[in-house]
Amino acid sequence: MISTPVLFKGRFLPCVLRFLLVTLLIANSLNSTAQNTNGTISGQVLNNESQPVPGASVSLKGVPGKKQSDESGHFQLTAPAGNYELNISFVGYGKKKLKVTINAGANTLIDNLVLSDLNEMKEVSVVGKTEVKKAKEKAFSLNVIDTKQLYNTSADLNQVMNRTSGVRIREDGGVGSNFNFSLNGFSGKQVKFFLDGIPIDNLGSSLTLNNFPVNMAERIEVYKGVTPISLGGDALGGAVNIVTRSNPNYIDASYGFGSFNTHRPSFNAAYTNAKTGFTVRTNMFYNYSDNDYKVDVQPIDLITGQRGVYQRVKRFHDKYESGTAQVEVGVTGKKYADKLLFGVIASGNEKDIQTGVTMEQVFGARTTRSSSVIPTLKYKKTDLFIKGLDLSVYGAYNMSQNRFIDTTRLKYNWLQQTIPTTSAELIRTQLKNKDNEGLATANLAYKINAHQAVSYNYVLTDFKRKSSDVENPDNPVFLYPQKLAKQVMGLAWQTDYEGFTATLFTKLYLLNAKSFEQQTTKEGVTSYQQSSLSTSNLGYGAAAAYFILTGLQAKASFEHTFRLPEATELLGDGLYVRRNSALKPESSNNLNLGALYKLPLQGDHKVGIEGNFIYRKSQNFIRLDQAQAAPIDRQYINVGDVLTTGVEGEVKYTWKDKIFVSANMTYQNIVDKQKTITTTNFTGTNTSANFYYNSRLPNMPFLFGNADIGTVFKQVGAAENSLSISYSLNYVQKYFLTSTALGADNQDIIPQQFSHNLMAGYSIKNGKYNIALEGRNLADNRLFDNYLLQKPGRSFFIKLRYFISK
Repeated sequence: MISTPVLFKGRFLPCVLRFLLVTLLIANSLNSTAQNTNGTISGQVLNNESQPVPGASVSLKGVPGKKQSDESGHFQLTAPAGNYELNISFVGYGKKKLKVTINAGANTLIDNLVLSDLNEMKEVSVVGKTEVKKAKEKAFSLNVIDTKQLYNTSADLNQVMNRTSGVRIREDGGVGSNFNFSLNGFSGKQVKFFLDGIPIDNLGSSLTLNNFPVNMAERIEVYKGVTPISLGGDALGGAVNIVTRSNPNYIDASYGFGSFNTHRPSFNAAYTNAKTGFTVRTNMFYNYSDNDYKVDVQPIDLITGQRGVYQRVKRFHDKYESGTAQVEVGVTGKKYADKLLFGVIASGNEKDIQTGVTMEQVFGARTTRSSSVIPTLKYKKTDLFIKGLDLSVYGAYNMSQNRFIDTTRLKYNWLQQTIPTTSAELIRTQLKNKDNEGLATANLAYKINAHQAVSYNYVLTDFKRKSSDVENPDNPVFLYPQKLAKQVMGLAWQTDYEGFTATLFTKLYLLNAKSFEQQTTKEGVTSYQQSSLSTSNLGYGAAAAYFILTGLQAKASFEHTFRLPEATELLGDGLYVRRNSALKPESSNNLNLGALYKLPLQGDHKVGIEGNFIYRKSQNFIRLDQAQAAPIDRQYINVGDVLTTGVEGEVKYTWKDKIFVSANMTYQNIVDKQKTITTTNFTGTNTSANFYYNSRLPNMPFLFGNADIGTVFKQVGAAENSLSISYSLNYVQKYFLTSTALGADNQDIIPQQFSHNLMAGYSIKNGKYNIALEGRNLADNRLFDNYLLQKPGRSFFIKLRYFISK
């Protein structure tokens, strides 16, 4: 029997149903005309002097209707996927006919489109590139994941990115569990996340990558090391930018169901009036799972405290539920704004807490709850006031409430046996954190000429927290302010010539924080006092790429960068993390060297090879203190010097767009280079040798990889049906849970792991109706991540999807 999700009780379900009904009525007009999966083709019409040609007539043979290029010569056409003849004409110029291909769900860009006048008839130069290809050819070291091929899978964005080189996502458990995102040795907050270039680090615990359905995204850009100035922020060693779908009119509805009573419905839609520019966009998704998979544990006798023999038991207190609704309303394609959208995001989740940091500590009643309401504003305009001047602005105000509840006077073990306790499972609390955060970003870019441009980016985050606890209302720490304000400003210069592109940039990082510190005298008297932190740092960097040969591109990038402490690291979270108001910003020198090569094969064979070398020299590295014995109350600290070196590579092969094979491997050596450790307490300042010097950092994988193979069988004709089958393998070499400095006798090992996954999908009427079956960890291997926290075993999922686009 499927349990009723908590968020669907009370007011949440009627509101969702009303909104869903309204959106369906608005978009219902698409169904009668959208029988195929569409794509777009766009470009700019120029004359022989590289000046735009406004008013040119542009059409596709066999597709009703014509469009005219705008004042800057740009145009965009939408049509079902296929091969077409593009016709372009204008008074005083010769008519042009071009062979073009429109790909389903993608935009094909026509670069360097030049019309010759009747007296100087010349051929039209056409170079078509998809957005994915254009992103890959940037000077930055990055992976680009085309998510359109994954819309029929039940994967979330975490699972998708975990298959790319250099990325390792370590989860505490099943759906909705805490996770640690690692990119080339950097993890946690060192890697920044963006949604269409907008920071999403602090939008609430229900708006994280393991909640976002893959159907939301058009592609995912994973930047390694240097990030473009347009993203802004204070990433230490990389960033992830999720580019959402740009279809002007579509409906994409799906429902996934699987093992452990997992439910994942999602609804994504957009409506755009071609005449008025009125636009409505929405994304809705819901996640629920009992997460009652089996784990191998040694239950502890609650009376004697002794460990028993290994047993396989079910997780019994690990339910997770989250829901999110995003609505944006405004206009697009107007003279005063390419995009002006007002929106709101409403989300909430409820999560049971099964374990502490390790599986030895078991809980049976601790829970967390959160809710967020976020009004938003998006504005974008190209050629603002003058040609070549582009502006984009984003604003949001996040009002979140997070609760941690521990009031049960019982202690549990894995057999669900209990004994009474004096107050609670750990510490009696109903802690409530009310977090308010304002976010403002602005990006101003100016194209000086055809080869040079400058840009300026500004990001402001202003965080405030107010805490209370009915179980401890007189706690003096609630009287102290908890504030964090960050500003990041960037200035960049870019140049782009045929086959060569480069950028130089500098960034200014400003931090102001207010918190409090606990002090204990040598007599054991504890007191609190207000503390503040203010820092200013200047970073810089450069990136360049050059096509040495046709198909062979070399890349190099370097940056001296900083990452400012986040609210959780400075102020704690009230549950797992204790505050540390003395944290310093991290800094790092990052170097990337890489190359892309597409083999010049004949016929239908395509082979691509990519390789990268990474070097990271970091100071004041922020991470959880590994030396603290308490499994729950831990603290972020600065680790001094950390050196990361590594290599990664990827090979891809395709044949006739019917067979796909890829494999990647990553090796990273992350070493503690801090020679001495300085501590301060009531006896004074003490300096001692670092026992872990020159040792690899513990609990971090150093060798891992992925392999994928798939095939597509297409039924050509009016139905346009297709069957796809794919297999993937995820591999992680064994690594140490504790420091390698403990010697060869160290038995704290996280074992070697293999995960085998299989997916089959069937699409009807060119992707209008879809069904997919997926099996994960088919061999039922024991898989682990953080501190030997066991992940789900063999599981199965089914997903039904309906898609139309106009």
